[in-house]
Amino acid sequence: MKICELFTELSSENRLGILQRLDEKPMTFTSLIKKVDINSTEASRQLSRLTQNRLIEKKGDGRYYNTLFGKLVLSSISDLNFISEKSEYFVGHDTAQIPPDLLGQIDVLSTGEIITGVYNILNTHEKLGDGIKSYMWYMSDDFPRHHLPDIERKLEEGWEIKVILPKYMCSTRPFSASLSEKNRKKLEIKVLDEIRISVIASDRFSMLELPGTDGKIDQNTAIFGYDDRFKEWCKDLFLYYWAKCYPCI
Repeated sequence: MKICELFTELSSENRLGILQRLDEKPMTFTSLIKKVDINSTEASRQLSRLTQNRLIEKKGDGRYYNTLFGKLVLSSISDLNFISEKSEYFVGHDTAQIPPDLLGQIDVLSTGEIITGVYNILNTHEKLGDGIKSYMWYMSDDFPRHHLPDIERKLEEGWEIKVILPKYMCSTRPFSASLSEKNRKKLEIKVLDEIRISVIASDRFSMLELPGTDGKIDQNTAIFGYDDRFKEWCKDLFLYYWAKCYPCI
Protein backbone atom coordinates (compact mmCIF):
# COMPACT_ATOMS: atom_id res chain seq x y z
CA MET A 1 0.00 0.00 0.00
CA LYS A 2 1.33 3.43 -0.94
CA ILE A 3 1.33 6.20 1.67
CA CYS A 4 -1.19 8.23 -0.34
CA GLU A 5 -3.53 5.23 -0.37
CA LEU A 6 -3.17 4.81 3.38
CA PHE A 7 -3.98 8.47 3.98
CA THR A 8 -7.05 8.05 1.79
CA GLU A 9 -8.25 5.21 4.02
CA LEU A 10 -7.69 7.30 7.14
CA SER A 11 -9.35 10.39 5.68
CA SER A 12 -12.82 9.06 6.48
CA GLU A 13 -14.08 9.95 9.95
CA ASN A 14 -16.18 6.77 9.96
CA ARG A 15 -13.28 4.48 9.02
CA LEU A 16 -11.00 6.11 11.54
CA GLY A 17 -13.75 5.84 14.14
CA ILE A 18 -14.08 2.10 13.49
CA LEU A 19 -10.33 1.59 13.90
CA GLN A 20 -10.30 3.57 17.13
CA ARG A 21 -13.26 1.64 18.57
CA LEU A 22 -11.72 -1.68 17.66
CA ASP A 23 -8.52 -0.57 19.30
CA GLU A 24 -10.46 -0.44 22.57
CA LYS A 25 -11.85 -3.97 22.12
CA PRO A 26 -13.10 -6.32 19.37
CA MET A 27 -16.75 -5.73 18.46
CA THR A 28 -19.62 -7.29 16.58
CA PHE A 29 -21.28 -5.54 13.66
CA THR A 30 -24.20 -4.45 15.85
CA SER A 31 -21.95 -3.04 18.58
CA LEU A 32 -19.89 -1.08 16.07
CA ILE A 33 -22.98 0.56 14.57
CA LYS A 34 -23.98 1.82 18.00
CA LYS A 35 -20.50 2.98 19.00
CA VAL A 36 -19.58 4.71 15.75
CA ASP A 37 -23.15 5.96 15.22
CA ILE A 38 -23.58 5.04 11.54
CA ASN A 39 -26.31 3.11 9.73
CA SER A 40 -25.90 -0.54 8.74
CA THR A 41 -25.43 0.19 5.03
CA GLU A 42 -22.61 2.64 5.64
CA ALA A 43 -21.06 0.35 8.27
CA SER A 44 -21.04 -2.60 5.86
CA ARG A 45 -19.38 -0.49 3.17
CA GLN A 46 -16.67 0.85 5.49
CA LEU A 47 -15.99 -2.51 7.12
CA SER A 48 -15.61 -4.10 3.71
CA ARG A 49 -13.16 -1.41 2.65
CA LEU A 50 -11.07 -1.68 5.84
CA THR A 51 -11.03 -5.47 5.52
CA GLN A 52 -9.96 -5.29 1.88
CA ASN A 53 -7.05 -3.07 2.88
CA ARG A 54 -6.12 -5.48 5.70
CA LEU A 55 -6.60 -2.93 8.45
CA ILE A 56 -9.28 -5.04 10.18
CA GLU A 57 -10.45 -8.65 10.07
CA LYS A 58 -13.52 -10.62 11.12
CA LYS A 59 -12.78 -13.74 13.15
CA GLY A 60 -14.69 -16.90 13.90
CA ASP A 61 -16.37 -15.46 16.99
CA GLY A 62 -18.22 -12.98 14.76
CA ARG A 63 -16.32 -9.98 16.03
CA TYR A 64 -14.12 -7.53 14.12
CA TYR A 65 -10.51 -7.00 15.18
CA ASN A 66 -7.78 -4.59 14.13
CA THR A 67 -5.06 -6.51 12.30
CA LEU A 68 -1.46 -6.14 13.42
CA PHE A 69 -1.04 -3.74 10.51
CA GLY A 70 -4.13 -1.80 11.61
CA LYS A 71 -2.80 -1.54 15.16
CA LEU A 72 0.54 -0.25 13.90
CA VAL A 73 -1.12 2.34 11.66
CA LEU A 74 -3.37 3.54 14.46
CA SER A 75 -0.49 3.87 16.92
CA SER A 76 1.46 5.85 14.33
CA ILE A 77 -1.19 8.50 13.73
CA SER A 78 -1.42 9.72 17.33
CA ASP A 79 1.35 12.24 16.62
CA LEU A 80 -0.46 13.47 13.50
CA ASN A 81 -3.71 13.74 15.42
CA PHE A 82 -2.08 15.96 18.05
CA ILE A 83 -0.25 18.06 15.45
CA SER A 84 -3.48 18.52 13.52
CA GLU A 85 -5.45 19.57 16.59
CA LYS A 86 -2.74 22.08 17.55
CA SER A 87 -2.02 23.23 14.00
CA GLU A 88 -2.41 26.90 14.92
CA TYR A 89 0.42 26.53 17.43
CA PHE A 90 2.74 24.50 15.18
CA VAL A 91 2.31 26.84 12.22
CA GLY A 92 4.19 29.45 14.24
CA HIS A 93 6.66 27.25 16.16
CA ASP A 94 9.71 25.36 14.94
CA THR A 95 10.23 21.78 16.19
CA ALA A 96 13.66 21.39 14.56
CA GLN A 97 15.35 21.69 17.98
CA ILE A 98 13.68 18.47 19.16
CA PRO A 99 15.74 15.32 18.39
CA PRO A 100 14.06 12.83 16.00
CA ASP A 101 13.38 10.12 18.59
CA LEU A 102 11.54 12.58 20.85
CA LEU A 103 9.82 14.27 17.93
CA GLY A 104 8.38 10.85 17.15
CA GLN A 105 6.75 10.91 20.59
CA ILE A 106 5.44 14.46 20.39
CA ASP A 107 1.89 13.31 21.13
CA VAL A 108 2.89 13.13 24.82
CA LEU A 109 2.50 16.91 24.78
CA SER A 110 -1.22 16.49 24.05
CA THR A 111 -1.94 16.37 27.78
CA GLY A 112 -0.19 19.70 28.26
CA GLU A 113 -1.67 23.12 28.77
CA ILE A 114 -0.70 25.96 26.43
CA ILE A 115 -0.31 29.21 28.38
CA THR A 116 0.26 32.54 26.68
CA GLY A 117 1.56 35.82 28.04
CA VAL A 118 4.87 36.28 29.87
CA TYR A 119 3.12 37.25 33.12
CA ASN A 120 0.84 34.20 33.02
CA ILE A 121 3.77 31.89 32.29
CA LEU A 122 5.88 33.27 35.14
CA ASN A 123 2.90 33.17 37.50
CA THR A 124 2.17 29.54 36.60
CA HIS A 125 5.83 28.64 37.02
CA GLU A 126 6.03 30.23 40.46
CA LYS A 127 2.82 28.58 41.68
CA LEU A 128 3.88 25.14 40.48
CA GLY A 129 7.42 25.63 41.76
CA ASP A 130 6.15 25.52 45.32
CA GLY A 131 5.25 21.86 44.83
CA ILE A 132 8.69 20.70 43.65
CA LYS A 133 10.20 18.23 46.10
CA SER A 134 13.61 17.12 44.90
CA TYR A 135 14.92 18.44 41.58
CA MET A 136 14.60 21.03 38.84
CA TRP A 137 16.47 21.10 35.55
CA TYR A 138 16.37 24.30 33.52
CA MET A 139 17.54 25.23 30.02
CA SER A 140 16.96 28.53 28.27
CA ASP A 141 18.73 31.42 26.60
CA ASP A 142 18.43 33.49 29.79
CA PHE A 143 17.96 33.01 33.52
CA PRO A 144 15.56 35.00 35.73
CA ARG A 145 17.98 36.29 38.36
CA HIS A 146 15.16 37.18 40.73
CA HIS A 147 14.85 33.42 41.37
CA LEU A 148 18.36 33.20 42.84
CA PRO A 149 17.21 33.65 46.48
CA ASP A 150 14.77 30.75 45.97
CA ILE A 151 17.53 28.65 44.41
CA GLU A 152 19.75 29.37 47.40
CA ARG A 153 17.06 28.07 49.74
CA LYS A 154 16.28 25.00 47.61
CA LEU A 155 19.95 24.04 47.40
CA GLU A 156 20.06 24.25 51.18
CA GLU A 157 17.08 21.87 51.27
CA GLY A 158 18.94 19.35 49.13
CA TRP A 159 17.40 19.96 45.71
CA GLU A 160 19.26 18.81 42.62
CA ILE A 161 19.44 21.77 40.26
CA LYS A 162 20.93 21.55 36.78
CA VAL A 163 21.10 24.56 34.47
CA ILE A 164 22.02 24.89 30.79
CA LEU A 165 22.73 28.43 29.62
CA PRO A 166 24.31 30.18 26.62
CA LYS A 167 28.09 30.41 26.71
CA TYR A 168 28.10 34.22 26.97
CA MET A 169 26.49 34.03 30.42
CA CYS A 170 29.65 32.34 31.70
CA SER A 171 32.10 34.53 29.85
CA THR A 172 30.72 37.59 31.65
CA ARG A 173 29.91 37.74 35.39
CA PRO A 174 28.37 34.32 36.19
CA PHE A 175 24.73 34.59 37.17
CA SER A 176 25.44 32.33 40.18
CA ALA A 177 28.01 34.70 41.67
CA SER A 178 25.49 35.95 44.23
CA LEU A 179 25.07 32.45 45.70
CA SER A 180 27.12 31.32 48.68
CA GLU A 181 30.30 29.45 47.82
CA LYS A 182 28.87 26.25 49.30
CA ASN A 183 25.75 26.40 47.11
CA ARG A 184 27.67 27.41 43.99
CA LYS A 185 29.42 24.06 44.27
CA LYS A 186 26.08 22.27 44.51
CA LEU A 187 24.61 24.02 41.46
CA GLU A 188 25.41 22.13 38.25
CA ILE A 189 25.85 24.50 35.31
CA LYS A 190 26.77 23.70 31.73
CA VAL A 191 26.73 25.83 28.61
CA LEU A 192 26.05 25.68 24.88
CA ASP A 193 27.18 28.12 22.23
CA GLU A 194 23.56 28.77 21.30
CA ILE A 195 20.21 27.81 22.80
CA ARG A 196 17.02 27.95 20.76
CA ILE A 197 14.66 25.96 22.95
CA SER A 198 13.59 26.29 26.57
CA VAL A 199 12.73 23.38 28.84
CA ILE A 200 12.08 22.88 32.53
CA ALA A 201 11.97 19.38 34.01
CA SER A 202 11.03 18.69 37.61
CA ASP A 203 9.21 16.19 39.80
CA ARG A 204 6.15 18.49 39.92
CA PHE A 205 5.78 19.78 36.35
CA SER A 206 7.59 20.34 33.09
CA MET A 207 7.53 23.20 30.62
CA LEU A 208 8.50 23.62 26.97
CA GLU A 209 9.01 26.76 24.88
CA LEU A 210 9.83 26.41 21.19
CA PRO A 211 11.33 28.99 18.84
CA GLY A 212 8.99 31.03 16.73
CA THR A 213 9.30 31.75 13.02
CA ASP A 214 12.08 34.27 13.76
CA GLY A 215 14.25 31.52 15.26
CA LYS A 216 14.12 32.98 18.78
CA ILE A 217 12.53 31.22 21.75
CA ASP A 218 8.91 32.32 22.01
CA GLN A 219 8.78 33.31 25.68
CA ASN A 220 5.19 34.42 25.22
CA THR A 221 3.86 30.87 24.69
CA ALA A 222 4.66 27.83 26.82
CA ILE A 223 3.33 24.28 27.17
CA PHE A 224 3.05 23.09 30.78
CA GLY A 225 2.62 19.40 31.55
CA TYR A 226 1.93 17.55 34.77
CA ASP A 227 1.59 13.83 33.98
CA ASP A 228 4.46 11.33 34.11
CA ARG A 229 4.82 10.88 30.32
CA PHE A 230 5.08 14.61 29.72
CA LYS A 231 7.62 15.01 32.53
CA GLU A 232 9.73 12.08 31.34
CA TRP A 233 9.70 13.43 27.77
CA CYS A 234 11.01 16.80 28.99
CA LYS A 235 13.64 15.06 31.14
CA ASP A 236 14.86 13.17 28.08
CA LEU A 237 14.94 16.38 26.06
CA PHE A 238 17.00 18.11 28.74
CA LEU A 239 19.41 15.16 29.01
CA TYR A 240 19.84 15.15 25.22
CA TYR A 241 21.20 18.69 25.43
CA TRP A 242 23.03 18.08 28.73
CA ALA A 243 25.14 15.47 26.93
CA LYS A 244 26.12 18.07 24.33
CA CYS A 245 27.13 20.73 26.86
CA TYR A 246 30.51 21.67 28.27
CA PRO A 247 31.35 23.08 31.72
CA CYS A 248 30.85 26.70 32.62
CA ILE A 249 34.38 27.83 33.40
